[in-house]
Amino acid sequence: MIDDANTLELFRFADPVQSVIFRVTCDAPMVTGEERYYAAEIVVESDFINGAVGLHISDADLDEWGH
Repeated sequence: MIDDANTLELFRFADPVQSVIFRVTCDAPMVTGEERYYAAEIVVESDFINGAVGLHISDADLDEWGH
């Protein structure tokens, strides 16, 4: 799970009982070759299930998201 103090929430779809959130850390990225990857997670919360999936997102992914 990502530390809430260092995160940027890119989107949240929510109603009173369930939500889907996509968050990216603002910490230093992991560098692989010329690519930088930031830790991210997708969080699902509802009355039925709660969980988070960790992943990494690149600068190129974030640029594409901005468009």
